[in-house]
Amino acid sequence: MLRPVLAAAALAFAAAAVVVTAGSQAVAANRTSGCLTSFDPAADYFPGKAAIEDAVNFRVEYRKSYKVVTVREAFAGGPAERYLLVQCGAPLPRGESASAIVTVPITSLFAGSTTHLAPLVDLGRVDVLSGVSRLRDLTGDEIVRRASTGHVSEFAPSSVIDAELVVSRQPSVLMSGGSPLASLSVIRAAGIPVVANTEWLESTALARAEWLKYVALFLNEEREAQTHYAALKARYRALSARARAASPKPLVMTGRSTNGTFVIAGGRSYVAALIADAGGRYVWAENASAGAPSVDLEAQVRRASAADIWINGGGWPSLAQMRQDEPRYPAFKAYRDGQVWVYERRLTPTGRNDYWMRSTSRPDLVLADLIKIFHPSLLPDHTFEWYMRVPPR
Repeated sequence: MLRPVLAAAALAFAAAAVVVTAGSQAVAANRTSGCLTSFDPAADYFPGKAAIEDAVNFRVEYRKSYKVVTVREAFAGGPAERYLLVQCGAPLPRGESASAIVTVPITSLFAGSTTHLAPLVDLGRVDVLSGVSRLRDLTGDEIVRRASTGHVSEFAPSSVIDAELVVSRQPSVLMSGGSPLASLSVIRAAGIPVVANTEWLESTALARAEWLKYVALFLNEEREAQTHYAALKARYRALSARARAASPKPLVMTGRSTNGTFVIAGGRSYVAALIADAGGRYVWAENASAGAPSVDLEAQVRRASAADIWINGGGWPSLAQMRQDEPRYPAFKAYRDGQVWVYERRLTPTGRNDYWMRSTSRPDLVLADLIKIFHPSLLPDHTFEWYMRVPPR
């Protein structure tokens, strides 16, 4: 049987006190640390509950002393997984099937992706971080400071999970990035709960950001997550309303060419949605992919040669280097006009990119950067967070 480990969800708009059946405990808030010292089967131990608004790949159902969390796709094209998050000190539920049983609130988390780390910062719960795939990938003061304490293990330094190390550390839970790795089966068999975080399968930036609430479920920090997400969403919507009303709307292209093949953002992807929300017109808007499909360079030239702005290529120190990499880039107007933008403003001395850790949790900042590129006069006082123009040389 899987060892209980992770934790629960709660709504920021729930009342500070909860009225329950006569004779039962009155629970004022979710317990974010420690265990119950006594158990009342009539008490609702999760008065703060998460309300999922935009994300479609996970959901939560509340019982009095445990939560049922379902991830619709545990990996791309994979089956759904169901997790039971049981309040520490409460009995295990009977008659419930689950891929993992987690005792909440968790006290230690092994994070399989850097995108799992920003929610810990936003929730003020970096204290539970005890494992990361690679220490060299870490960015951000709070996370780097936590790693420097010596309490954070590196469990996949060569991109291969060290199952023996994970089992020896006995984390409350391992949160994977959503992949059917054989090593995860070994870890599960040893009694360590493994749960999938597939925010990257969501098709809008807000839906991806709402996975903050998913992380909060394991910490019983739903109130904080609800408050944080509500403010973020309000900022995003206010920015988008201004940008969508702006004109003219620039024509935007994405991606880069490798050996004559151009990887683009699909027309149903979160990148395409961001471009529209920032007041742009995407050259592949009618493309049906939600991912990152490939087209040949000739097709990209036919479609995007007149694009005003080029974003999300990356890895280019200069326009001159771009031309050395691919002599046909000058076929694009955006290249000739010097309107090539990449999200590499915040690189660490070792070349790690802060965009990959924080951008998922801060779509409002990504949107503001794009609006500043597409419609500079709308946000004259905005300072770029991640985006920068590729210099000529």
